[in-house]
Amino acid sequence: MTQKKSDEYYVDLPSGISKKQMMGLVERASESSGLYISHIGSYSRTKYPNSVHWHFKRSPKENGLLDATFWDVKSLFWLMIRHREPQWVKDMVPKFLRALRREARKISC
Repeated sequence: MTQKKSDEYYVDLPSGISKKQMMGLVERASESSGLYISHIGSYSRTKYPNSVHWHFKRSPKENGLLDATFWDVKSLFWLMIRHREPQWVKDMVPKFLRALRREARKISC
């Protein structure tokens, strides 16, 4: 049996949330959590076409990052935390999830 290398945390989103709305939501949630966006790109273009993928950090020189992906085809948003990430990343998950959920409740589609 292969052991998982990461954990995933999903955030319920309003159905039909747009990529533009999600970009703003993620930016506000990261700021209120004390994180900054160090990278924006896409995630697995074949498996999740048109997705947006973020990396979040607390400071530029610190090891570790928090990964998040939004796929507008199914209004999916999830965090992926690799087990090898430093403890600060794991500790940040509940705070960031709360901020994301708070911001998602403000959006009506």
